[in-house]
Amino acid sequence: MDFLAWLESTALATAVAETLWAYPLLETLHAVGMVMLVGSLGLINLRVLGYKPALPIAGMQTLLRLAWIGFTLNAISGVALFTSDAVHFFSSYTFRIKLVLIALGGLDAAFVTRKIFPDSRAESSGEFAVEADAPTKALAAASLAFWIGAVIAGRLIAYTP
Repeated sequence: MDFLAWLESTALATAVAETLWAYPLLETLHAVGMVMLVGSLGLINLRVLGYKPALPIAGMQTLLRLAWIGFTLNAISGVALFTSDAVHFFSSYTFRIKLVLIALGGLDAAFVTRKIFPDSRAESSGEFAVEADAPTKALAAASLAFWIGAVIAGRLIAYTP
């Protein structure tokens, strides 16, 4: 807890906590990053699960870049927000649940994308799996659950101890 208390005393934490527009601006950036990340991965996962089968899976690989931008935006804004009240956030069980769900969602997304976008050679030749097998569909469903759970847990942080 000493580290967290020190973190709260840094210039970044003070600026986020005490500047009129810093916290709302970071919250907004966090929401935009979340839309980019969860929206992109959600579309890929829904396609893997069979929604809109006319859409080629191969064409959805470009959404991964948008997901990474969203993840980066969320990581930066999330760390900055965390510093403003690190002791409180770290003691919140919903915050810790959110972090676990993000980690699981990230691992799951890596497995799904590795299964449906196998390697760069396939990308250049256009050879992609046309339809996902049952284990890949299960991973896609789990990914949706992890990311939706992370969003819900993040929202609940303000309302739970």
